[in-house]
Amino acid sequence: MRRGLSLPAAWSHRLRSLGLALLAWMGLAGADPQVAPPPAPAARAEAPAAGPIRLDRFAKPGPLAGVVARIDLRDPRVSVKVVMADGSGTEGGKDCAGRLEVPSALARRHDLAVAINASFFRAKAKTSDGQAVTYFVGNCASPVGWHYSEGRLQARPAEARLRAAAVLHTSGRMTLHASLEQLPTDVRYAVGGNAMVLDAGKVIARASDTVRHPRSAVGLSEDGNTLLLVAVDGRAEGHSQGATLAELGELLKGFGARDAINLDGGGSTALVVKDSLTGVFTVANRPSGVAANLPGTPAERPVVDVLGVVLRELPTERRREDSLRH
Repeated sequence: MRRGLSLPAAWSHRLRSLGLALLAWMGLAGADPQVAPPPAPAARAEAPAAGPIRLDRFAKPGPLAGVVARIDLRDPRVSVKVVMADGSGTEGGKDCAGRLEVPSALARRHDLAVAINASFFRAKAKTSDGQAVTYFVGNCASPVGWHYSEGRLQARPAEARLRAAAVLHTSGRMTLHASLEQLPTDVRYAVGGNAMVLDAGKVIARASDTVRHPRSAVGLSEDGNTLLLVAVDGRAEGHSQGATLAELGELLKGFGARDAINLDGGGSTALVVKDSLTGVFTVANRPSGVAANLPGTPAERPVVDVLGVVLRELPTERRREDSLRH
């Protein structure tokens, strides 16, 4: 039987002393004597701050689906505006307030980071190949509610039920109104809807409100700092049936709005976003409209105006990017 190798007593004593000293040193250093301390993590770049625009998709029982854009109005890069489709000339003896254009084209022309169709509008149909068509690009149209942009009043409500309005003031503050007889003197932009669906946190219920449709809506948080733009899809079996006005109010309330207005909906509902990395403009929801001469083919409906958000670059950011390039 082989025996283990024995060390001289002096060496054994020295090794024991060295081991005890090493354990004592590790204890003072706060280290686990049985586990080697992990290497220090590599320094990580600081995560970029969240942007002022957040886009979320939602899907609820019903089915009820769509997209909500949340905009931080406190961010100095953000400004809100109302854009009318370009108008020119006359038609039928009347000036054109705007010639219909699809929301994505308006967003691209005015470089809007996010935009939603806005006003209910009036336009005449024309007959082409035996088919009456109203919603075509370039058709002469006019909002039937409030519209104030480019420093002037371009439309006022044709009837009392269209007096609901979203108003952007010269201070940058935004307010929503159930019914306006006159626009405030400090108005910078205004656009109209046909109903307040949420007023001071209370959902507005109407006995006649029984039909679900695609919906476009604008809402504001209680502190007025968050703007919500909501597009509810509809008329899409298995995806989304749309919403009644009361359901729209409940939806906006759930998103954190205190007040909300219903804008033009149906086939007009479209929420457009710009991809800041590629410059591509995309319709984020699923419009219910179809092409007039291509049955079954989804299509944006031309509209008279949009409510949009400009996301501008701050001078300090521009200088920082220039310094990095050089």
